[in-house]
Amino acid sequence: MSYFGINSYFYATKILKISQMIEFAGTYSATIDDKGRIVLPASFKKELGELANESLVIEKNLHKVCLDIHPEKFWRKRVEDFKSVLDPFNEDDDALLQFFYQNFIKVSMAPNGRLNIPDAYLKYGNLEKGAEFIGMGESIRLLAVGKTGRQEMSKEEFLMKLKEKRQKKV
Repeated sequence: MSYFGINSYFYATKILKISQMIEFAGTYSATIDDKGRIVLPASFKKELGELANESLVIEKNLHKVCLDIHPEKFWRKRVEDFKSVLDPFNEDDDALLQFFYQNFIKVSMAPNGRLNIPDAYLKYGNLEKGAEFIGMGESIRLLAVGKTGRQEMSKEEFLMKLKEKRQKKV
């Protein structure tokens, strides 16, 4: 194997390991300062690993009054999947694409884990002072504390819905 082939193999293996290892989980409280800055929990920053050097994507959640934070690497795949079903010469598809791109922004994370969240996104998520980070696998949800009326699912409801989903798969 050539020198370049070996480097390509190790690089691809490293990227594969990064993508397979990310699993954000847990709930963490945080505060937002007057300038709209919030610090990512240390465990999430650690989970990002080398991806902490890349941009993060902040998305306005379409189902809840909150924000979702995605590592850019995973977001790129989502964008590709979305665009793959659109016809660039179709007016409705053009409107879908415009809405999609208006619904997120890329930000950088400071070395200390601090994120600057634009005002429009803070307002969308009703984020003022207190916030909650919730790990969602490959993304992180950011909710306002006490403002969103966060509805936690009961254990019984979770089990019932899970059972229904599993039965539909069979």
